[in-house]
Amino acid sequence: MKIMSISAKNYRVLENVNFSFSESYCTFSGKNNAGKSCVIRLLMALFGGQTSYLWYYDEDRFNYKEDFTQWANGGDPIEICYALKLTREDDPALISFLEKIAERKIEDNETNISVNYQITSNGIRTITVKINGDMVDEKAAKEIDKRIKDSNLMFLYNSTSKDDDYIYGRSARRLVYDIVMSEVDRKEIDKAAKKLETQFKRVAKDHKQGLNTIIGRLSERYDVELSFPEGSSYNRLPLSINLKDKLVEVPLEYWGSGTQNRTRILMAILQAHRVKTTESENDKITPFVIVEEPECFLHPSAQAEFGRMLRSLSTEFGIQIIATTHSPYMLNQSDGSANILLARECIGSKTRAACVIDTSDKNWMAPFAEQLGVSTSEFEDWLPVLSSSQSQVLLVEGELDKEYFEFIRANQLGKYVLKTGVEIVPYGGWTALKNTVLLQFVLRKFDKVFITYDLDCDSEVQRSMSNLGLQRNIDYLPIGINQPGKDRLEGLLPNTIWSSVFSQETDVVLSLSSKSKEIRESAENNLKQKMLDEFRKRTDYSNEELEQFSKIFKIINKKFSEPKT
Repeated sequence: MKIMSISAKNYRVLENVNFSFSESYCTFSGKNNAGKSCVIRLLMALFGGQTSYLWYYDEDRFNYKEDFTQWANGGDPIEICYALKLTREDDPALISFLEKIAERKIEDNETNISVNYQITSNGIRTITVKINGDMVDEKAAKEIDKRIKDSNLMFLYNSTSKDDDYIYGRSARRLVYDIVMSEVDRKEIDKAAKKLETQFKRVAKDHKQGLNTIIGRLSERYDVELSFPEGSSYNRLPLSINLKDKLVEVPLEYWGSGTQNRTRILMAILQAHRVKTTESENDKITPFVIVEEPECFLHPSAQAEFGRMLRSLSTEFGIQIIATTHSPYMLNQSDGSANILLARECIGSKTRAACVIDTSDKNWMAPFAEQLGVSTSEFEDWLPVLSSSQSQVLLVEGELDKEYFEFIRANQLGKYVLKTGVEIVPYGGWTALKNTVLLQFVLRKFDKVFITYDLDCDSEVQRSMSNLGLQRNIDYLPIGINQPGKDRLEGLLPNTIWSSVFSQETDVVLSLSSKSKEIRESAENNLKQKMLDEFRKRTDYSNEELEQFSKIFKIINKKFSEPKT
């Protein structure tokens, strides 16, 4: 199952909002009290959740007096609408149930359901359900609502909660873990359980006799009965989880809070995946995972790695993961529209309704900007970098630099070429490197980063590199030759390229000396493109002709050959 959207009217701070969810990994962010907790409450209201979470919902799940927006017009109803999507591959059990309860055949592979709640001021709750746009009757709507809630489709993990599901034994704390089993496993476990029950009854018989004798001393007579506990769950196991680091095995509860938190989140995701892959067709409904503040207790570099992993697992497992976060590293960096940013409107001195900030298209950077405390305009050239899913990147000034390096690598030109597995990403010009807050975020996003820029701006960029503790020829490198006109990437080209282009483009060369800045910049960009085009006409360059390129690739490759620290 995938949650497509939720709309809410007059519910707490959500006076009139609509949330559209990404089908893979999506996030909710915003300042404290922006409305993120209300979203979790709404999800729990429909889905319940496999969690030890403190919030408890009664059968009605909504309380008009407590949930109604305080500043809204009194008497208006609370209205909540959930839009869900099912597929026959991932949710056959629920689709079969819908066909049975609604008494209609669903032909399409995808099925859309809307579940709508209306709660009036006198406490009357109405549920309406549509299947692919067609309304079902009241009785069917209630049955569908109950089936969704009883299916335990939401795996909720709250990183900040201390109420973990533990039992204690022999002075050690053990995490209770719900084991998802295949049908074969269930049969084997049931068989073993029956054998255990038989043995238990034999032992209980002796204990019963002894207890009856002792209790018989009381003035009131009682008979003792010992039986195997009904409803015992064989799929809930107390586990001692150990992690190894450099051959030293340490129980999970002795690791730092960040490692414990991360491990339990991954266990929740694994459980959801197991449900999706082991259940029979008659029982299979794909769950989704909610994680509150997955960045808790993690260093920024560990947050960056974990954020990449959550995005990757969501895609790989085909499971929707929804996270609430205050960390830019946990945002979806490949799909900006998957990051839902909440804010509260202010009327005078009063904070009022929550609203959704547009994060589509050019506004993708808004959640990042808020969490990093920088202007959204600073992000305009960084989208290719933030969208990269690779762990090793070479940052270059612009698209032309990228095309040079990729052409050389693709054709294996020169003595040294850039290593494979390293993504070449343009960052939109050297001025972007002057924002050290944003650059630090980018550096932590990846396992390894090497930065290049044209030599002619070295004096402008050097301070930023030093402030971040980066080392010349190890973490970054200005490229070009220290000669007039060659203090940039084009200065690495063989002299034959310069001669050919300058002889053919005399008018463009003369425009470089124009008094008009616009004409000069246009001529410069034109010449850069002409030189790239001329360079790509051949692939038979000698090592001597590409000596300057080989020198910088040798330095860059050293960075990506070092083991990860």
